[in-house]
Amino acid sequence: MDRYRNFSLGEFVWDKSFRNWVLNPTREDNEAWQNWLAAHPDKREMVERARQLVLSIRPANASLSNPEKRKAVERIVEKLDAMNQPENGQSSWYAGRIVRIAAMLVLLAGFAWLFWLRHQQPKVISYDQLVAGANVEMRETVNTTAEPLAVDLEDGSRIMLDPGSRMSYPARFSGTQRREVFLSGKAFFDIAKDPSKPFFVYANELVTKVLGTSFTVRSFADEQEVSVAVKTGKVAVFSREDPEAADKQSSRELTGMVIEPNQQVVFVRKTVKITKSLVPEPEVVAETGAAPNFEFDEAPVSAVFGVLQSAYGIDIIYDKNVMDECPITATLTEMSLYEKLDLICKAVDASYKSIDGRIVVEGKGCRNN
Repeated sequence: MDRYRNFSLGEFVWDKSFRNWVLNPTREDNEAWQNWLAAHPDKREMVERARQLVLSIRPANASLSNPEKRKAVERIVEKLDAMNQPENGQSSWYAGRIVRIAAMLVLLAGFAWLFWLRHQQPKVISYDQLVAGANVEMRETVNTTAEPLAVDLEDGSRIMLDPGSRMSYPARFSGTQRREVFLSGKAFFDIAKDPSKPFFVYANELVTKVLGTSFTVRSFADEQEVSVAVKTGKVAVFSREDPEAADKQSSRELTGMVIEPNQQVVFVRKTVKITKSLVPEPEVVAETGAAPNFEFDEAPVSAVFGVLQSAYGIDIIYDKNVMDECPITATLTEMSLYEKLDLICKAVDASYKSIDGRIVVEGKGCRNN
């Protein structure tokens, strides 16, 4: 947490980890922040000011991708900072009735502005607008058939374009540090790996960035959600309106919300909200020729979960000390992942949940059975 040592009031207010601690505190987060404040007592006043601002304006409920909302809060912070200048020996943010009343008036004015902004429709970005803003000449492929249409790009990438979908892309990617295409509809992308030239898919308000992987993007103009699901490799996803979008695009690393095999993100256009989860039907992603063995005979549950993690590329979190003595004897070959998990959890008296693209298993184990 060393990076917080030089944070300003506004940086605290807009920091994701800080907002999560204030708005959705966990025992671990609270302990970490209390320890940090104990080690940096000079920051207590600023942290408390930021905490009160977050609780009042709840920026987590507003879209962080809207620069106008961010600017509104920054103006509030600037005015509060101006009122915090020492006067007559009083330097505390809470000191003095006049300062408290003035701060309240500034906040109320800011709330009115944010309330007005929050009820405006998010900025909608269409496929045609994206293509018109391209820096190079584009060619377009439209699938007017009833079957997926293969589109081969000059870099070796292949896209399967769904019926009723269209995609614009340059004839050649040479002369640019990026490979960029624009999509309206649904398509499966199998991208040739080239770390020196990241591949970008622009679909309405969402940007997908990869170095070389396979994934599906769904973004129809008349639908309220844009989704990205990964089959192999890693994919970074972020909103075009993200204040840090330019940095995320130019970075050599995959930054943003990163998803892996059998994970997906869904972007809700109306609320500008991005969530990560598992795909509805996870598939085996193990290499061809190394098919996983789903037959177990008195195998410890840790070995079973290990096979599932390797086969599906999904993290399975559980308490090994509690469950590892539970033996599993079963043939799970013909079952889906969720059917496998149902059977395993039933055998060890446990349950599972899908949380943030991972499987979390809870149970009492077998020691007391």
